[in-house]
Amino acid sequence: FWSRQNPVLDTAECVKVAHTTAVDVYQWLREVCSTRLINDGPVVLCGPGIVVQIDESLFKHKPKYNRGRRADYEQWVFGMVDTSKTPSLGYMQMMDTRNAATLLPIIQAHTAPGTITDEWAAYQCIARDIPHLQHQTVNHSVEFVNSTTGVHTQNIESYWNRVKKRFKTMKGVHSHQLPSYLDEFMWRERYGTTSEQAFDSILVLVRSLRQ
Repeated sequence: FWSRQNPVLDTAECVKVAHTTAVDVYQWLREVCSTRLINDGPVVLCGPGIVVQIDESLFKHKPKYNRGRRADYEQWVFGMVDTSKTPSLGYMQMMDTRNAATLLPIIQAHTAPGTITDEWAAYQCIARDIPHLQHQTVNHSVEFVNSTTGVHTQNIESYWNRVKKRFKTMKGVHSHQLPSYLDEFMWRERYGTTSEQAFDSILVLVRSLRQ
């Protein structure tokens, strides 16, 4: 059920267990996904001559226990995508501040030599502070594709759409669960692009963790 991304309520009803039990199982499986990503080591995207697109996106999610004002539960997520993959392969990380001091270490840790695009003030020092990267931009207030270099951000925007579409089908995500859902999405795009592959991969992973 989880491998097919069935809604947790539907799963609970189908296998005749309490809703809370199904929620706990789904959460545990997401934590297993997180463990795999941690054990893999830092995700490194792209390489010589490959474009990596970077951007931030605002996620609005449900407060824990359904309490609190929606405005209190908005979370910025920083994302990067390798445009040499189809669909683009990404990396996401939650962040509390959107400045160069926060973003540059993330970019440096998760990119091999490549090109970074996006018109945002914090990115302007990338070429200076991360020597192995070449920085090109597109100014969205003027054009969506840089008419000179061809640089655009369509891949990262499509990536955000895919992530948020998944969250929308679940009618939102609770604030305390957002990190594990991001990890699950990244795990699936690497190890579970189909329900069959996800099922086989999670079984192997669970077995390895229990040895």
